[in-house]
Amino acid sequence: MKRGLLITIGILAAIASAVMYFVGKDSSHLSELYDMYWVPLPLAALALGAGLMKK
Repeated sequence: MKRGLLITIGILAAIASAVMYFVGKDSSHLSELYDMYWVPLPLAALALGAGLMKK
């Protein structure tokens, strides 16, 4: 895959995790998001790691 796409996917996954954390923390109806905010973090780490790796 292209580096730019991998970096974009990694950033979007990290943002999604942060949004899940803050929305789930504030809303009692969406507390499941707070419980599962960590799920996109491995994808973000892998995508950013692969995207930032030099050849």
